[in-house]
Amino acid sequence: MNPDTHILLLDVDGVLVTPPDWFGARLLHEHPAAARDFFQTAFVSASTGRSDLLEHLPAFLAILNRNQTPDAFLREWVESEHHLNAELLPSVQELRAQGWRTFLATNQEAHRTAYLLDDMELRDVVDGHFASYAVGHRKPDPAYYTEVTRRLGVHPAQIVFWDDSAGNVQAARDAGWNAYLYTDVEGFRSVMGLP
Repeated sequence: MNPDTHILLLDVDGVLVTPPDWFGARLLHEHPAAARDFFQTAFVSASTGRSDLLEHLPAFLAILNRNQTPDAFLREWVESEHHLNAELLPSVQELRAQGWRTFLATNQEAHRTAYLLDDMELRDVVDGHFASYAVGHRKPDPAYYTEVTRRLGVHPAQIVFWDDSAGNVQAARDAGWNAYLYTDVEGFRSVMGLP
């Protein structure tokens, strides 16, 4: 693949960020009904740019019986998942040095996206992002891939995409992207032509 004509898009959770456990999974385990409802309604709204996540947190925290401010809860959430995939980052940097334009392609709301870019310093690893809140759609909605392709202004076949979700990968392939399921650094380097 020629970096002059291709663009690299990378999922975040499970690819660039790999914590030992997920904050959301803990919430679902501890408060199954409330957390499921939150992630299917409030979080979808915030992660498609229709609302601010902080607006939804007071009611959610009351249901969870947590004596925290929304800001403190969100800080606990994002900091608990502050685990970059240190094995993968050098490979991404190698590709960027070869000329690959690289972007995040992730289902995220605005506050965590800012944390990823600034506090976790992913801003230094990529050229920009297509977080779902900014795109207005979430993977694997076909509209997500259509809108990202439109914003990039390239043919879908020029996009190389990595995600750890088989559903997201298949939807990307359906959109004409070159999409791969991320499992480990070795597989990534092999497909991307890195020794």
